[in-house]
Amino acid sequence: MKRHRKITSLLLVLAMVVTAFAATAFTATAATTTGSSVYFDNSKYNWENVYVYAYGTKNNAEWPGELMEKTDDGLYTKSFPSTYKSESIIFTNGLEKGEGKEQYPTGAGLSLKTGECKLLTADLNWVDYGKPDDHGYGFCYTASGTGFSTVSMQVKLGLKNASIGYYSIDGSEKTEFSNNEVITVGEGKIGNSTVTLTLYATGSDGVETEQSYTFKKTFTQTKTTFSSDSDGHTTEAETGYYATNPDLQLGKNKTITVDGDVSDWDSSMIIAQGVANDDPRVYMPSAMHEQPWDAYALYAAWDNDNLYFMWEMANTTYIISPEDNFAASNEARPWRNSIPMYLALSIDPSKQSTGKAVGTNKDGSTYTNPFVWGCTNGVAKDGGTSFTTHVDTLIAMDSNNSNGGAAIFKADTLDSDGTYMFNYDSRVPIGVKNFQAQDNQNGFKIKYANGTASDTLYGINSPKGSRVLGDNTDLNSNWEDFFDLGYKESYGFIYEVAIPLSTLGIDKEYIETNGIGAMQILTYGTSGMDTLPHDPSMLDNADVEYSYDPSTSHEKEDVDNITVPLARVGALLDDTVINYAPLEVNFGADLNSGQSAGTTINLKAEAYNSAGSVEYEFAINGKSVQKSSAASYVWTLSETGTYQLSVTATDSDGKSVTENVSYTIGAAQETYEIGDVNLDGVVNVNDATEIQKYGVELVSFNVLQLSLADFNKDGSVTISDATEIQRFAVA
Repeated sequence: MKRHRKITSLLLVLAMVVTAFAATAFTATAATTTGSSVYFDNSKYNWENVYVYAYGTKNNAEWPGELMEKTDDGLYTKSFPSTYKSESIIFTNGLEKGEGKEQYPTGAGLSLKTGECKLLTADLNWVDYGKPDDHGYGFCYTASGTGFSTVSMQVKLGLKNASIGYYSIDGSEKTEFSNNEVITVGEGKIGNSTVTLTLYATGSDGVETEQSYTFKKTFTQTKTTFSSDSDGHTTEAETGYYATNPDLQLGKNKTITVDGDVSDWDSSMIIAQGVANDDPRVYMPSAMHEQPWDAYALYAAWDNDNLYFMWEMANTTYIISPEDNFAASNEARPWRNSIPMYLALSIDPSKQSTGKAVGTNKDGSTYTNPFVWGCTNGVAKDGGTSFTTHVDTLIAMDSNNSNGGAAIFKADTLDSDGTYMFNYDSRVPIGVKNFQAQDNQNGFKIKYANGTASDTLYGINSPKGSRVLGDNTDLNSNWEDFFDLGYKESYGFIYEVAIPLSTLGIDKEYIETNGIGAMQILTYGTSGMDTLPHDPSMLDNADVEYSYDPSTSHEKEDVDNITVPLARVGALLDDTVINYAPLEVNFGADLNSGQSAGTTINLKAEAYNSAGSVEYEFAINGKSVQKSSAASYVWTLSETGTYQLSVTATDSDGKSVTENVSYTIGAAQETYEIGDVNLDGVVNVNDATEIQKYGVELVSFNVLQLSLADFNKDGSVTISDATEIQRFAVA
């Protein structure tokens, strides 16, 4: 008889899962939890011995820590008393350097607080694993708070000290699940809403525990973009949560008081939108103790006399890595040191600078440097910034306004290759004569302060060690508004500057008729760390080691070449082509698919990029049920089955768009047999072939397929599983 078992999933569109792990609250009906405990899945490393080292409020032992105990299910575990309030955890094989030492993580430890029970999975995910007691628990391998922008998201469920559990989604009737079962959440839900998954389990002691997870389904509207060939860009502006001139905003004609107070500014003046928690530190987990250089939003204004900029910098370390005490404190303020900062401007698009600078020695000879700042005898000390996009003016200042050499540099010297060099001889000094007096030269003004102007602060909420390059432009990353996570305005930093138009050689009419390009550049030393608009060169070496300190990022010393379009101030270029965002509608129910008959559902619609008023027509199985300006419809489920829901949004210009979702009433489910990797309903050699392709990275698997592919149940997908399936198929 062929052996098999079933894996149950809600009937949904399969979606790839980006997993991240964070704390989730557990509640039990009995027993008070004291202390904490950790578990380690050794199937990835296969260490002969497994040690755990805890440090923080307490140290459990000298390095490499204490030997862990192996449990009946193959995991390794160690418990700590309640006096261990907040620790960092490192797992190691107990060997020393030169003897084959291995450890995880290689940098700062994983967070563990009293009352928590954590598991480091075979995939090196740090997940909640019930409570440190003997009750039965259900748990999820996807962290509470994880966001997704697809139709739905699959999550794998697990059991601790229990053989059967039950789940409910948005209050639906309980459905049984078994260990390692994969279910789908989010089907039928409107975007920008929360899905609540509740897990129940009962152990041998008869105590039922309950655990809730929330997942955020997001909808990101298409943005209007524009492009101009004459600005020299070779890489398109980054989109998603990034934006260059959002809603075609070009700044405003307004007089600004440069005093470190953001009250003069509003969101309509944003010319470049960044994201929080995207500075290079986050891709080197051991670098999180350093100062953040995290640009979030750039604002612009002008009047008859001055060009004004304000930029916000975020410090999400308070939320992401609070144990890094320096970075998660006001001591990390950027004006703690004198670090170069730039505003790169394109005033004359016909000029192209590479970043090179030229000057005259005292003896009359000419010298050149590859970059404006941070060079000695023609050699850059710590990287620098070069330009492919047209830039002809640099406002070079420093982060605490103490450098008397701050200046406006203009690319007005033609080089032999037809590009232009910045000229030291024609620079306009804007540095201070006296730091205490803050008496900047030539009318330049700069002020800095703690603060945040934005009402939202979107970024990726993922712990250190889990970030990968490219996640900052992936809409399926765990995007969160950090204000929802406890971020305070005082955590951030703002800078205001005023640049006299006379020092730039332009006037108000020039700005409003021709416009100028602008980019703000943060550095560490002289190498770029973040820009607004965001340029991909800021992260191209983020996960590479710094030559002076392997625990931090090479971004401190690489050369960053700017290739994206600059933000525009005042006016667009004459050859600009605008790609207007289409009419879109975010549509779905307030409750997850799978509710019981008799439940009242609120169908909702949100139109984006519309003109004037919008009319919404709701339909169920093709039959119109409401047509009006109302953006919602109350629907009471009556019979079990799968329904096709739709809404058609029509704006005042006659533009129309229809969105459809599938919605199930009742517990309609589909089962898959273990080994059915290609999901065709049978287990045969074709499934073994898919696993072989997966092993050489010719195909990728989603969470459901990964669970089905682990045929021998050893916690990993290897050629052994393919072999077992082949044997099974011919038995």
